[in-house]
Amino acid sequence: MQNAHLRLARLEYVRNSLKTQTHTAVHVTHFIGEGEQAHLLSYFGNDAEVGAVTAAIQENHRLDLVTPDGKRQRIGFGSEPSLYKANLSLARQKRSLRHVVAISSGLHANGSAGRTILLNDEEQAVDLSWATLVSLQGLPAVLSWGGHVMERLREDGKVKPLVGVGCSPVLVDATREELMNRIGQGRRANLTSFPDKNGPISWPSFDMKAALAGAF
Repeated sequence: MQNAHLRLARLEYVRNSLKTQTHTAVHVTHFIGEGEQAHLLSYFGNDAEVGAVTAAIQENHRLDLVTPDGKRQRIGFGSEPSLYKANLSLARQKRSLRHVVAISSGLHANGSAGRTILLNDEEQAVDLSWATLVSLQGLPAVLSWGGHVMERLREDGKVKPLVGVGCSPVLVDATREELMNRIGQGRRANLTSFPDKNGPISWPSFDMKAALAGAF
């Protein structure tokens, strides 16, 4: 695991009024973005910092994200983001920190309209990526087909990288019908196989810790 200053991003918000300018910043653990459109943002700070940034997101203001490599970009969530709030208690600290996860309305509809955002598209996470795609698209599939289908999608430019902090997100630009066709093509070419026995198909379970594995 890298040191915090190497893996955390920074979110800055400047609010101007007639006579004053207020600058607020919070730490960012995870981010998924598509251009200036933010889809997921996990940030923490003290009461005042998190309160100011959260209000800015709810009012659809633009904010500046500074990634761990120093790149700066403007981001915003658009209308109707969802915000999930919690407290972070730290050892030997009297006051807890505030933690918020913001989700765009687009990410809430993940998997619809032929657009599926995956949190981590890394070699060691291919099973999780495939399981997420199958679940969100409602595909009749087995785990062993994932490597073949995901490889074909990448070859055809259907897997597009997104901006990420603490993760390696991608957008899979394929409808359920397209994915079904690719599964069928793999079977006809004898590159995939059906299970040996009839009956329910067992899938491994993945928790959030597994989903974030490899992020750091």
